This record gives sequence, C-alpha cells and structure tokens, in this order.
Amino acid sequence: MAQYRAKWPLGTEARLMFDILHYTFLRLGDAHRFGPPHLRQIVRKMAVQITTEKSRGNTMVTVPVHPEFAKSLRAARAAGIVGADVFTGKRVKGRVLPMNKKAWAMKFKKYAILAGVNEAKKNCHGVRKARAEVAAYADCTESQMMAMFGWTDPKMPAHYIAQANREKLGISGMDKVVAFDQGQSLDDFLRPVAENRTGTASGNEVVTFPGNIRKKL
Repeated sequence: MAQYRAKWPLGTEARLMFDILHYTFLRLGDAHRFGPPHLRQIVRKMAVQITTEKSRGNTMVTVPVHPEFAKSLRAARAAGIVGADVFTGKRVKGRVLPMNKKAWAMKFKKYAILAGVNEAKKNCHGVRKARAEVAAYADCTESQMMAMFGWTDPKMPAHYIAQANREKLGISGMDKVVAFDQGQSLDDFLRPVAENRTGTASGNEVVTFPGNIRKKL
C-alpha cells in the first residue's frame, strides 16, 4: 500500500480509488458506486453511509470520514476529477459517470501494476482485509467492526480480533521474558570460588556446584 501511494499522489484518480477502499472499508460492489450523495452529517461528524450491495440494500454501513480521506477528497475536487453522482468512474465528455464494478476493479488493478504491485491477492478486497486487521489491532469491538464493515455475522470481526489478540499476547509475552532475562545474572547462581575452598573439621573439603550438586574431594 505504501508503494502504491508513493506512485500516485493526492489529486490523482488512482489515489482517490485507493483512498476510497482504504478509508471507507467498502467492498468493491459498494466502492464503485460510492459518491457525494453517500456523505452525510451524523452527530456533527461527516460520515459515509451506504446500503451494501451484498445485503441487497438491507444493511447500512456507517463510517465517519477519516481526516486523511477528507484531504484526499479536497485534493481530488481541486483537480476536477470528482463526479456529481460517483467519485470515480469513466469520463465522458468531461463528466464522471458510473462504471460497473468489474471495470472499476480492472482500472484499480491497472494502477496497482503501474505502481509495481502485481500480486494475485493485492486487489480491492486485499485493501479491505488489511484495514480489518488494523481495526482489530486498534481494539475495535465486534459491534464497531460490524457497523463499519457492513458485516451481519459476528464471526467475521471475531476472526480478526482473535488473530490480533493472539499476536499481541505473543509480543507482550516475549517482552516479559526479555525483562526477566535482563533482571537476572549468573552471579546469582554461581558462588564465589573462595567459598568453595573452605575446609571442614575433618580435613575434607566440599566443592559446591550450581544446582547444589556436591562432590567429595
């Protein structure tokens, strides 16, 4: 994603397509038809609100506009590449008109290839999955993720949250191991050599090794 953004700056169609996927978390079926009519003010915040294609219009996605997405939209408007009904699409006689989702995905893939990103899973859905991982790492709840990603089954956010929690536990666990190791010293376990030369009343000497192993000399 960093490679793609390095190639396509703000104010380009390629960057706007990416930012729509990256900051709205929409599926391809919704991203290709996303436009100004889907921006609404909710509780003093501008937000994306769109009914999902997958639910046949029965599920509403609500995602507040990310500050970086607001910058991208302003740059796109200044460049004159934003349509009245859809943000991105095909340009016909100076107007930006909707295009079907397959054509939209092919255009996005073309921009990705030009940026040097040409792997099978580096596509529209790949961006959405990456952002779901970010949401899980950011400690979003299942309900929050369902509202933002348009899921109706709690198993979907639970999958990402469980994966993030497992990795975070592994990281925090190693931090504890490192802290423990740094607080220990071999001097705590090895007695000074002089102590091992102390003789007994009978003339026999006892040498003490780590682990309380005693050997009679």
